[in-house]
Amino acid sequence: MDQINNSEENATEEVKFEIIEKVPKEKLQIPLDLYGKSAAMETYVRIPFLLIGVLFLIHNIFLAGKSFDYQTYENIKNIEISIIGIVVLTIFIMAGIAMSKNSAVKKELKEIAKRYHIKTEVVQEEFSALAVHMYGGRGVVLKK
Repeated sequence: MDQINNSEENATEEVKFEIIEKVPKEKLQIPLDLYGKSAAMETYVRIPFLLIGVLFLIHNIFLAGKSFDYQTYENIKNIEISIIGIVVLTIFIMAGIAMSKNSAVKKELKEIAKRYHIKTEVVQEEFSALAVHMYGGRGVVLKK
């Protein structure tokens, strides 16, 4: 019976984050907002990959196995290559934006760790737990 009461007491205790206690909310909100925008982009990255699959499906259903004259074939090939090029360029642009936001988050977190004298590992773990709880995603990994 004592074990049940102790486990209930432990379950009702609040988990206290050092980062929340020491860092002002305004300073913590900056990397949280950047992380939220970066995590939201992960869902948009799936769209170009889905589009590539749809394009291959359309190509296989309507174009593959049929014969065309040379000029029509060249036009079809150029259009398909152009569309795939635009999709790949879009993927690279989205990846660049996400990487810049992630590096900004890491920079802010390292600054918070330095300014408020919190270990980098603690900042990483607590911020990742907070950010994943709020926005989803994979969290942040800080290197020393």
